[in-house]
Amino acid sequence: MKRLVFGVLLLLGIGLILGPALALEPYSEKQEQYYTVHEDGSANVTFIKTFYGPENLLNRTKESIMNMSLENATKLLIGQEERILSKLGLTVENASLEIRGYNTTGPLVEIFRGVIPHFSKYYTYDNVWEISLDLLRAADLANIDVTKMNQTLDFDNYFVVQLPAGVNVTKLPKNYESESHGSYIKIEVRTEGNTVYIHSRLHFEKGATPEDINKIYGNPRSFIIQYRGQKGVENYTSWVLNVDNNISIGKDVTVLNREERYLKPESYVSYLKLQLMYQGLKTAEQGLMQSYAKKFESEGMTVKSGNVTILNANSTGPLVVLYHWELTNYTKYSNGVYIYTYDPSLELGNISFLNRLDASINQTTTTRITLPSGGKFTQVPKDIVIDANGSRVVMRIEKKSDREIIIHSNVYLRYGMLRKDYSAMMAKVPTQVKIEYTLPSGSRGGICGPAALIALVIVPLLLRRRR
Repeated sequence: MKRLVFGVLLLLGIGLILGPALALEPYSEKQEQYYTVHEDGSANVTFIKTFYGPENLLNRTKESIMNMSLENATKLLIGQEERILSKLGLTVENASLEIRGYNTTGPLVEIFRGVIPHFSKYYTYDNVWEISLDLLRAADLANIDVTKMNQTLDFDNYFVVQLPAGVNVTKLPKNYESESHGSYIKIEVRTEGNTVYIHSRLHFEKGATPEDINKIYGNPRSFIIQYRGQKGVENYTSWVLNVDNNISIGKDVTVLNREERYLKPESYVSYLKLQLMYQGLKTAEQGLMQSYAKKFESEGMTVKSGNVTILNANSTGPLVVLYHWELTNYTKYSNGVYIYTYDPSLELGNISFLNRLDASINQTTTTRITLPSGGKFTQVPKDIVIDANGSRVVMRIEKKSDREIIIHSNVYLRYGMLRKDYSAMMAKVPTQVKIEYTLPSGSRGGICGPAALIALVIVPLLLRRRR
């Protein structure tokens, strides 16, 4: 069965990686995507993929389809299409698939139909609907290194998007072309009434180099159809993480206790728990401890002792990770005072995305710092409160006494926040602030700041799906 499955996948997408081992003839396919978008943002879709060659791969795929049965091949290809859509953050309902030409000469044709809920997304952030199109076929070509393909590859793509009647189109993808030594991408856009027609051509010459690919893809961009119509309902994922740090500075040893609570999204927290259980909690805890111990040591500290405990991995409730560290030989000393630096953005100040955030992020961090008897905080930064259309960065310093402060921080990034607004907001946030303190004479204590510990999951990295 595995050999038959391989035969089908060989031509239909994934198997391009192995194509050169079997054929050096040009690879050629045409893909047509038709979308009828409804007022609620859902869309009826029809995808037609036509595979022209290489001839030997085409024949092998047809033979595999007949050997494994049309029914099994259909189920396999529906699953493949669903996985491609999931990479774009989309799900499909009522999926069906028809295969033509598998028992004749000529091209092989795959026709996929279904309904995609929330294909067009509504954003209260600026009261618009947006459709993000994968004009460069990134979802199904991301794992293919065209520079290692000993053949020419040609992908001819047509997108037809029929928008709801009466909407006001405010943004369309722009015509675009980039070329390097015969390899190129080209995008052409036109409209007729409320229908948008887009032709996307991806052509990679045999022998294309990494420099060629970097040149033609060197200007990352999102391809958006934006319009205004009736108000919709937002549908998005929220990422929520709470962190508590307690840092006690003794005369010789700094003790750091940290608690991370992963709250949302519930589905991903459940996924993490399964992965941890599969790996084994003791193994995961040991791995985290060793990883952070190396980080501390690389920053000049000595780890006297430490342990990591993972809670709730096999039960309901938030995933909790507890850290305990006893550290020596880590000091920041300048002009008679110790200096502790703190990142008010909670390491969320440089998220990579093209157009707008397709999720909300909410991280709250509380850091309590206690100095030993005779220690004194001599300078603390001013509070930071920055708001930008519902998103915010907040840092407040609570001075409990001369030797105890609490830093209350929260970063909330609103769903739909535009890249330009995010950049403008973060430009107002200092990359670090300084807290100065003195210690009793003869002390060797110091602070290992919470920024030295990276959360188990770097939430922003999980947002790079659609925009």
